[in-house]
Amino acid sequence: MFENVVGLLSMGKGGIIEDIEKKLHDELGYVMDKAILDASEYGVPQTRKRVIIIGIKPEKLKPEYGGRIKFPVRTVDKAVAVQDALFDLPEAEPGCLQDVYEYPEAEHLSSYARQMRETPLWSILSSQVLNHNTTKSSDIVLERYKHIKQGENWESIPDHLLKNYEDKSRCHSGIYRRLKEDEPSPTINNVRKSMFIHPRQNRGLSVREAARLQSFPDWYEFKGIRDSQYQQVADAVPPLMAKAIAEQIKRMLIDRSE
Repeated sequence: MFENVVGLLSMGKGGIIEDIEKKLHDELGYVMDKAILDASEYGVPQTRKRVIIIGIKPEKLKPEYGGRIKFPVRTVDKAVAVQDALFDLPEAEPGCLQDVYEYPEAEHLSSYARQMRETPLWSILSSQVLNHNTTKSSDIVLERYKHIKQGENWESIPDHLLKNYEDKSRCHSGIYRRLKEDEPSPTINNVRKSMFIHPRQNRGLSVREAARLQSFPDWYEFKGIRDSQYQQVADAVPPLMAKAIAEQIKRMLIDRSE
C-alpha cells in the first residue's frame, strides 16, 4: 500500500505516477490500482484527500475479485465534525507547558470522543489526556485571533495587525484559519506552522487536538520536542483511514491458513 498527496498524479506531467505503475505492474508483476480517498469517509473528522495505491501479487488475490483491486467503501454515513472530536477535552491556555490533564466531567460524549478514549479491541482505556500542550503566542498574534470567526482566515485580520507581512497576497489560505465546529477540519498539516485556531478559544491547537483530528486514540503518546510531535501528527496516515484500507486488503488476500 502506497499513500501520497493528490499532487503526485500531476507531477512530471503525469510521468511520475506512470513510472510507478509501470514498475509495479510490468516489472514486479503486481495486480494494482490507484484511487483518491478522503479520510472523512472513514470516520476521520478531517477532509483529507490522498492518492492510495494498492498492489497484490496475482497468486495472493482471491479469485472472486477477478484480477482487480477493490478499494474500501466509506464506513460512516455522515462526516464527523470538529466539535465531536475536540469539545470533551479540557481547556488549555496559549503557551501552556502542561502536558498531561485529567478528563473534565462531561454530561455527554460524542461517539467519536468515546472511540478516542477507549480501544476495546486491545482492551486499552486512556486514563488521562496526553500531549495537550500549546504553542506560546505573542501579544500581537493573540490580538489577531480575536478578529477571526469560525471558517475565516488571515484575510479577516485588520491591516494594522499585519504590518510585518510584506506581501499579504502570498499568504496561504490555511494561515490563521479558525476551524468550524460543525464541519470536519481542513487537512491537518503541521498546525503550529499553519496556525490553525481552535473554534472557540483564541489559541492554536494542541498536539492532542491535532491528533484527535487525525483519529489517533488518546492513549497514543507522542515523543520528542513539541515541533517534532506536531510533525509526527501531520505526516501520518489517519489511523481510522489506514484501518479501513488494511481491512479491505485483508479481505482480498487468500488466507493460506484455511
